[in-house]
Amino acid sequence: MFQVVAVSLNPALLSYLRKYCELNDPRWQLKIFPTVGSFATAPRNNDSIDLLFFDALGLTSSQEEKRLVCFMAPLALRVVVTNPEHDDVVLSHLDHFHSFIGASVEFDHLTQLFRNAERVKQLPQTALSKRLLSSFLHYPVFPRLSEQLQRKLQDPKVEIGQVARLLEQDPVVVSRLMQLVNSPYMGFVSETLSLDIAISRLGLQVVNALVLMLSLRSQLQGLDQAEHNKVLDNAMQFANQCRELAKTAKLRRSQQDHVFIAAMFSCFGQLLLLQNGFVLDDPQLQNSEPGAVRSDVAVTAHLLCLWGFDNRMLQPLLTQHQFIASDEPDADVSNCLYLARLSRSELQALPAAEKELIAASVFAGALGLKP
Repeated sequence: MFQVVAVSLNPALLSYLRKYCELNDPRWQLKIFPTVGSFATAPRNNDSIDLLFFDALGLTSSQEEKRLVCFMAPLALRVVVTNPEHDDVVLSHLDHFHSFIGASVEFDHLTQLFRNAERVKQLPQTALSKRLLSSFLHYPVFPRLSEQLQRKLQDPKVEIGQVARLLEQDPVVVSRLMQLVNSPYMGFVSETLSLDIAISRLGLQVVNALVLMLSLRSQLQGLDQAEHNKVLDNAMQFANQCRELAKTAKLRRSQQDHVFIAAMFSCFGQLLLLQNGFVLDDPQLQNSEPGAVRSDVAVTAHLLCLWGFDNRMLQPLLTQHQFIASDEPDADVSNCLYLARLSRSELQALPAAEKELIAASVFAGALGLKP
């Protein structure tokens, strides 16, 4: 069972929510509160709220009241109803909320929010990752350019020129994208000054991922620039190592792109920790539970889930701390992330049984192991 809470008097929103919970998916239980006060005084288990809607248009509330509402639903996907036509209004809310909708609700968008919240609920979370996520005061907004690009990429007939013209609306992102294309990270033999050629070389899915990463930089200006750049540089180096291993192991081009994107996205959790005042080498961020994913990776998975990324992107991130004996293509992606982090000495120090599994995999030749 899942629980959705609406702090709202908006009849259209409440009608949609009732329709979804009663007709579309009865696993969802709806609770409605007409005021912040009625929500604040109601008995509850905070962890049980999976999706929260707060009406900032229909209710007059202070910043402290908004913060209180979010504090009382720390692990929920939190959505604010506001005026999306004014960026300054949206951004003033989104330090506390993860997403926003306008007064005229679209049922398809609402359905996607329910699905995202369900995936968030089902993510494997340790006590440490729950504590970290509950403490965050700042979340980056899913960039509008990335949202527009993802919509365009849903068209199987989309052309490279159409994608290039969309990206040209943000000269800063284009400039950074061209710098990356012509950098040693990407490994292309010759430089290019053409955005169309750059997109063609990278592939649409890699471009989509790079645009998301580059767009986030404008939201994280409060971070120490040296720390920020170090995290991004490390992520690009790791992504390049993973792709080179995938190429040497002769994985398919789609798998190589998947590996590169997953490796690059793995840094998002570190950026979010920095944004919320944590120090990355703090011993308290180390997970003591056996077999658990790193705390920053758990944060990355949570953020991507809030943004609507599916399990195909999340699963390799959540399983990259171990070698998986499987013939599934997604297992190769996860295993590539795992093996690319190992030094030669760490590889040799693995238990004999695990080395035998690796030696029997597609990565054996690339790592110099004999079956």
